[in-house]
Amino acid sequence: MEPHFVHPLSSLETIDTDEGKKEVMNSWAFASMIWTSAVADNTNALAIVNELFTNKDEIQTFLEASKAGNEAAIAGAIGIIAFAIDDKLAEAFENKGSEN
Repeated sequence: MEPHFVHPLSSLETIDTDEGKKEVMNSWAFASMIWTSAVADNTNALAIVNELFTNKDEIQTFLEASKAGNEAAIAGAIGIIAFAIDDKLAEAFENKGSEN
């Protein structure tokens, strides 16, 4: 199995919880796992990528370049996915007024 590309500024973060400190995977590490699986033609990962990429026309270009070993394409795709994950999470947890 190919090792996952992990963004150098990421991997695990330590957060404070009511139970104490906890290590959690951040969006860059999660995005890296998704992209690695997508490049390996995992249909579930490709479905997630399709959901997260705003410009669907770019997906095939990023996949082909990543499979060819283009590190800029790999990092770019992971960045797109990571920021999209952050956006989706922000939408899910933003305060919607009286909807508590």
